[in-house]
Amino acid sequence: MESTTETDSSEPCVDFTEIYPDPTNSAISMTIFGIIYTHIFILGLLGNISMMFLTLRHRHLQTVQNIFILNLAMSDVIICLLSVPITPITNALKQWFFGEYICHLLPFIQAVSVFVSTFSLSAIALDRYNLVIRPHANIIKPKSAIKIATILWIIAAFVSAPYCYFMKIENYPGYCGQFCTERWPNPLVRRGYALVLLCCQFLIPFAIMSFCYSVIFSRLRERANSKIRKLDERSQLLESSRGPEAKTNEHCSVTKVPSKDQQKAQLLAKQRRTTTILASMVLIFGLSWLPHNVITLIIEYDENILHIDALNYTYIVSTIAHSIAMTNNVANPVLYAWLNPSFKEILIKLFWYIMPSKRHQTTNSTTTTTTQSTRLIPNRESVIRLNSDFNNDEKLV
Repeated sequence: MESTTETDSSEPCVDFTEIYPDPTNSAISMTIFGIIYTHIFILGLLGNISMMFLTLRHRHLQTVQNIFILNLAMSDVIICLLSVPITPITNALKQWFFGEYICHLLPFIQAVSVFVSTFSLSAIALDRYNLVIRPHANIIKPKSAIKIATILWIIAAFVSAPYCYFMKIENYPGYCGQFCTERWPNPLVRRGYALVLLCCQFLIPFAIMSFCYSVIFSRLRERANSKIRKLDERSQLLESSRGPEAKTNEHCSVTKVPSKDQQKAQLLAKQRRTTTILASMVLIFGLSWLPHNVITLIIEYDENILHIDALNYTYIVSTIAHSIAMTNNVANPVLYAWLNPSFKEILIKLFWYIMPSKRHQTTNSTTTTTTQSTRLIPNRESVIRLNSDFNNDEKLV
């Protein structure tokens, strides 16, 4: 299709979708995608903005890991604002309504924000790896984390720079409207750049996350099993040291102290929770971004592969893959903030502050629990320390 830079508005024109019909133009498709993208837009903005607010509002949250999480939230907010609403609109209507300057700038900003998001996920994984596997190595300070976050934006801008140059506004004779498309010197350069994007945006971050979290999982499982063995040993020692009188009166005691089995169940439950979170971080990233990257790469090598029976399925398949990728912006605040013990503690306090009746119940419950907890059996410190150690491991995740 030949293109021109200008078109005579007096000439008759045909809408692109009349010549190349595709399912994205149907009312059903537009309604479904409208609902999906509206939910992604609202939930993604609420989750990431609240995550940014909590991090900036509370100084004790401004740790190295949370600075990377803040960087992640900033990039995801940009994605929600500039990619979630605009990409499905252009896929459905095909035409470009935002002018030449935005045609150069918008794809560049979209690409930068996506790269920063995935780079930040990699930085979070590497930071957690160092905390768990190499706790005595050189500790990164918050100021250094800010510098690293800035470098991530610079690298992302460098990798995304070709979009500024190769995006062009095109007018095709006989077709209505303008089109914002990529114009590369030759197909080989474009395909080479597509492979670079695939590696930088998906393959390398996914490999880093998979490696780091699998090693972290293995190490934390070893620690949990070790603590369970110590709990068994100390429980046996405690049982053998108790006299006949203690055994006779054990059923008459009013003290509510968790048994050995209960303590083991708690440790195993926390281990399962940690495993679920680590696996979710890798799987959600992989499953959300894999379809988009695969479809994009396939279309780069064969633009007509999804033209079936006079219908063009390229746009609807691309939109489906893009919507799946955008769900990652909703999942990130849940995985990296709301399941983070530090963030969760603030959220719980905020909730009880908003609900006075609940706060009153919590105060009474805390008083009762404190009174009962003063009647503990000997060697209680061993059990408490085991739980405390596992909780510290859990906070690293």
